[in-house]
Amino acid sequence: MIIRRLEGQEVLDALHLVWEVFAQDVAPLYTAEGVASFQDFIRYPNIEKKMQAEGLALFGAFEGPQMLGAGGILPTGHIALLFVRREYQHRGIGKALLMEMCSFAVQVYGVQKFTVNASPGAVDAYRHMGMHDTAPEQNAGGMRFIPMEMWAASVPIRKKRGKGMYIAGAVGALCLVLTFVVGAAITRELDYAAENGVDGYLEDGGQWGEDGSSIEDWYDEFYGDYGQDDSEPQEESGIDAIPEYVDEDCGYEVTEDNYTYTADNTSSTTIQFEVYYPQVDGLDAAVQESVNAALQDCALASVDKLYLDPSDEMKEKVLGEEYPVLASFVEYKVTYQSQSLLSVVFQDYSYEGSESDYHVALRCVNINLQDGTLYEVKDIVSLDDHFVSAWAEGMRDEADDDTLLSELNTEDMKAVLGGDTKDGVYEPEFFVDAEGLEIGLSFRYPADSQDDRGYAWVTAPFEFDEIAAFASDSSFWTLVR
Repeated sequence: MIIRRLEGQEVLDALHLVWEVFAQDVAPLYTAEGVASFQDFIRYPNIEKKMQAEGLALFGAFEGPQMLGAGGILPTGHIALLFVRREYQHRGIGKALLMEMCSFAVQVYGVQKFTVNASPGAVDAYRHMGMHDTAPEQNAGGMRFIPMEMWAASVPIRKKRGKGMYIAGAVGALCLVLTFVVGAAITRELDYAAENGVDGYLEDGGQWGEDGSSIEDWYDEFYGDYGQDDSEPQEESGIDAIPEYVDEDCGYEVTEDNYTYTADNTSSTTIQFEVYYPQVDGLDAAVQESVNAALQDCALASVDKLYLDPSDEMKEKVLGEEYPVLASFVEYKVTYQSQSLLSVVFQDYSYEGSESDYHVALRCVNINLQDGTLYEVKDIVSLDDHFVSAWAEGMRDEADDDTLLSELNTEDMKAVLGGDTKDGVYEPEFFVDAEGLEIGLSFRYPADSQDDRGYAWVTAPFEFDEIAAFASDSSFWTLVR
């Protein structure tokens, strides 16, 4: 599926799609007056006027030549349209459209908050996308809607390369940097304007780059046609590309929980947390409590470090920043779910005190659902020369980089996989999926390190029959297929 800006005849095609879906899903909830009002709103002359005079940007989701969904966003951050064909609903297309539009608005317009007037039938879907209600149901011109909003820091737009690797300097990381930092950046600009006056701000070029270019110019240069080249379809990558194994008869249910917090009453400090994690229901009570605590603790690791239980060093760091940023967005994927074993991958995007202290981390939970035992890399494989050699080769193949880990010798690698993080630079992680295991490292090199190759994390894949030669005598191996 490709999501891109619409142009020319595609705009009219999108309006036909919008009307078709509206007539099926929304019109029955509206009065005749409301239906007429919406119909007038999406008339081509009116939409064209909004595009030209108000900056409305329209996007479409395509599978080949077919448009599956369409949406529109204003420079204010208001979602004007978001519709997906009925036969393609509940497949994540609406959320993908929303995230793409929001990322665009953050890049081009510096939007901090997104709003939408959700039809009653779409409220739950918007909540799942990260929106929250701001007022009870309203009625305007016969159109029923619930006002909703979402902060820009909730927008996790990422582009990863390969399921076993995340490049810290990739486009997606930059997108997320901007979503979190834009609030602090705007605060600085407003401070400058307050000190020098609006005229001085404009004359001094505060809103322009050093070469006189605007953020719109930068966006066009960086993104080009914004994905309008159909010859390069977007494929799933990173944790999204991990092939999951789910036993439908496992005997328990996996649900989703979250921790979200945004500090609204701070003028110079950005505090934003949006953490999602799974929970299980249907296990032995004691084991279930242990499992759920482990999943929550892993997901909230950055929240604890930055906000709930900060060290004295972290407190001093925040106090020393002019515009502190404390933020964490965590996504997850259940990669292996059987009666006896649950494997979950978490990816954490965090700001640890300032806008320049940005990190992407991989964390994994592999837990025995019979007794709550947690497994680490050192528990499941024999860390001998033979394994380390095969693992290092797999890491370099996955990254397509023969220099990866060249700063470590064999004994160093054994120590790292055994839990020696070398002052927090290397965190050993592994997960199970439908094809086998992936064993790797989440990296956190010092800012001035010459060993940093730009990878946030890399994992080496092993099929089940390949890893068998290196398996330890751990009970873990009785739990996998």
